[in-house]
Amino acid sequence: MLRKIKIIIPCALSLVLACGHGPDEYEQSGEAPEIYPDYTSVVIPPNIAPMNFRIKNPGKVSIAELSNNRNTTLRVKSRTGQVKIPQKKWKRLLEEGKGGMLTISIYRKTKKNRWEMLAPVVNEIASDRIDPYIAFRKIPPANIIWKSMGIYQRSLENFREFPIMVNSITDNNCMNCHSFNAGDPRQMLFHMRGPYGGTLLTTGEALHFVDTKSDHTRSAGVYPSWHPDGDLIAFSANMINQWFPSRMGTTCYVMDKYSDIVLYDVKANSITRPAELASEKLENVPAWSNDGKKLYYICTDPISDTLPHTSILFSLMQIGFDKETRKFGVPDTLIKAKDFGRSITFPREAPGKELVSFIGLDHGYFSIYNNEADVYFYHTGTGKITKPGINSEYTESYPSWSENGDWLMFVSKRDDGIMSQVWFSHIDENGMAGKPFVLPQKNPDFYEDYIYNFNRPEFISGKVSLNPRRVFAIVKQSAETSSFNKAASVSLSSGATIPADKKESTFYHHE
Repeated sequence: MLRKIKIIIPCALSLVLACGHGPDEYEQSGEAPEIYPDYTSVVIPPNIAPMNFRIKNPGKVSIAELSNNRNTTLRVKSRTGQVKIPQKKWKRLLEEGKGGMLTISIYRKTKKNRWEMLAPVVNEIASDRIDPYIAFRKIPPANIIWKSMGIYQRSLENFREFPIMVNSITDNNCMNCHSFNAGDPRQMLFHMRGPYGGTLLTTGEALHFVDTKSDHTRSAGVYPSWHPDGDLIAFSANMINQWFPSRMGTTCYVMDKYSDIVLYDVKANSITRPAELASEKLENVPAWSNDGKKLYYICTDPISDTLPHTSILFSLMQIGFDKETRKFGVPDTLIKAKDFGRSITFPREAPGKELVSFIGLDHGYFSIYNNEADVYFYHTGTGKITKPGINSEYTESYPSWSENGDWLMFVSKRDDGIMSQVWFSHIDENGMAGKPFVLPQKNPDFYEDYIYNFNRPEFISGKVSLNPRRVFAIVKQSAETSSFNKAASVSLSSGATIPADKKESTFYHHE
């Protein structure tokens, strides 16, 4: 039975942020509010942009009342169901309520012109801030066409989005693999493919456009990871092929034939082929530890053309590194794929935590097309593997960490199984993950009809100052060829870092 309650709100309440008030009389309903996006029972950063939403419960008029533990309240009235929260008032609401709760109370007017209050929604406002910006690539959901592609940056504290580079000014070529040194917007790189091939690299002091392909490697650098000192970048060198199977439910799959890891010297513009990472095995997707003393990567045995692609499983590896001598130690297997029962890809160490996040999938390493791909944690202190409760029935891919290690960002196709969006989860000191929430948008219905994938999100500590047209002016010039450091490199007769033959190889870089 509905219970009638009379509410009196004092006019002199000093901490009310928004004009107006809720209904003086309403009936208490046990019905749970249905809002989209699902911003319910989540832990949110105190500096996140307004989490606008749509109330999907039917009603002639709705009022959303948001309050913190300090009795600071704001209200938004809506006749369409859309709740667009004033940014300044939202910011004050969160800042004052750090470490407490954010309660959302929804009132609706029924067809009988009676007000009902739905069951309240309670979220937690974290004390831990999130990085102010992220960078990502936006690309249509096509597999061989990349028209209207771009690398963008977005403020997490508001809805402002800026292009870093767009291919509408570069003859619609492909661009990918943007990467930052510990989220520093001044130290960035990304690849240009096609007629303007090369790697655009900025160190904060100058822009460089380089070609890391040499006579001693089958490909240019592909998947990158900056060493924390900013002087070295670990690149994979790959021969990647893409297939489009006829089987229903399988879009495509991507497979490496060869892959090794090389070191790129930023100041010398030179490539080194370390013996420990350029074997007959496939070494791929490098990721430095936060102190630069270890390199994580994935590895599998040489691939035979007679074996099905579903049999390829990558293990998680680490190898010690001496910055002064630039020498590697002995490779160490952290997770053996056959014991784990799944393949491993995209490892990333969490700052301030004994955690390495990675993606587990049934086979291969290119997880964006694998519905079964999920986020896992490897606990470096105990060797334990856990699966946080942030996964869905669809693809999760490319996890990355905030600067303070308290927020995990990843892409997920959970909304419809097709489009990938950026999601966030709060990770506490014990490695427990909070319920994930999607990147807030100014229009609550944004994701209903947006037809671009968000791809490879990276946290950044500030705004990238690159101007796309200035970048293109540099890119139009010939890329500077990188030298090859023979003295510090191993000589091989197989693998990805041997001289390429006269045949053209197919390289596919569509993360």
